[in-house]
Amino acid sequence: MPIKSYILAISCFLFLHPFVYAQYKVIKVQDSITEYFSGKGFFYTLPKNYFSVQVKVTKTQRYKGPFAEYAEKLLGLSGAIKENASHYLIKELNLSLEYKPDLSQLYFVEYPKNPKDTLWHQFFTSGLAINNMSLDDKRSNPNSMQVAFFYPNEAQQAQFEMYDNYTLYEKIDTNYETKYIDSAYVRIPVIEKRMVEKTTEQKAQEALEQIKKIREAQWLLLTGDHEVDFSNLNFMISSLKEQEKTYLSLFTGFTITEESEYILYFDMPEKQNEINIPLFSFSNEKGINQQIQADETIYSIQMVNKNRTTPIQAFLENQNRDNKKNKQSFYYRIPEYYQTYIYRNNTEIKNTGVIPINQYGIIDVMPDNIQSFEIDKLTGNITNIFLK
Repeated sequence: MPIKSYILAISCFLFLHPFVYAQYKVIKVQDSITEYFSGKGFFYTLPKNYFSVQVKVTKTQRYKGPFAEYAEKLLGLSGAIKENASHYLIKELNLSLEYKPDLSQLYFVEYPKNPKDTLWHQFFTSGLAINNMSLDDKRSNPNSMQVAFFYPNEAQQAQFEMYDNYTLYEKIDTNYETKYIDSAYVRIPVIEKRMVEKTTEQKAQEALEQIKKIREAQWLLLTGDHEVDFSNLNFMISSLKEQEKTYLSLFTGFTITEESEYILYFDMPEKQNEINIPLFSFSNEKGINQQIQADETIYSIQMVNKNRTTPIQAFLENQNRDNKKNKQSFYYRIPEYYQTYIYRNNTEIKNTGVIPINQYGIIDVMPDNIQSFEIDKLTGNITNIFLK
């Protein structure tokens, strides 16, 4: 699946005239930013990337009925659920490349001396500039997880409520007391009533009787041997079938399917030619575990450097462009490109293509003899430049 579009981190288009451009002073912020809070300029950053992983998981929960051991004996039903169990399955797995400000590449731009020069407004309208109070990145929490649960109908989870109706019954015992009445001993019966708990088989038998009554009611409706208003026949039959299904679940058990969506965030590690980022471990019995377990299936991102910036870096160094550039001009970034895969253990399951990773690239400074330029809003790289 293609990687998600990268989000704006640099302005869409910046058109700068040479005599205006020279009036801008750009300073890379090295230490504290408080010294720049004078109102005489603004900040901008270059973008860096992190991964967002979206995982949809289906959980199938099987519930054993309280009368499961009598399903075949009383109803002739085989295949009843014998024990409670959960089964997890990954339904969908997607990888997105996100962006956030790279505060290690934070720059301060002084306002131009010419009050008629409003070119710097474009930094704000394009979303490149950031104000003094929003330097903390709050758009992501790397190495964290968000989970959204989609619960089943609550009525399904309450299918065993009628089980409580069969728990107790009234037991009547007859005891005898011997009393001396009219010069003779007489045995007098004494009735004692008490509530006792039924056996599981007694409860199953009563549930069976309810099923028989429901089926008989359905038969009477279908044969017409009943004095009822048949205008709502379908509704009545549907209601009886639902009741029958509910009572049958006491014997057969039932299954609930839930769906959850996990969103996990991962920062990029240090640059290497080959990078492995463990995502999570997974088992059919327990589902997703962000704490990697060696005895479970491990999902990971594998990245291989395409080394596209290597010749560019050599070219820049060989040209010795430092003498030709204004060191206080605007900084831009040339991203490095990586071939990216998703692995399940040692098996590739998805090729997500070649993607640019901004922070693995090159930081360079624009020359001072430009007339105008265009910057890629996704990577911070120059896409077009016009020289004097």
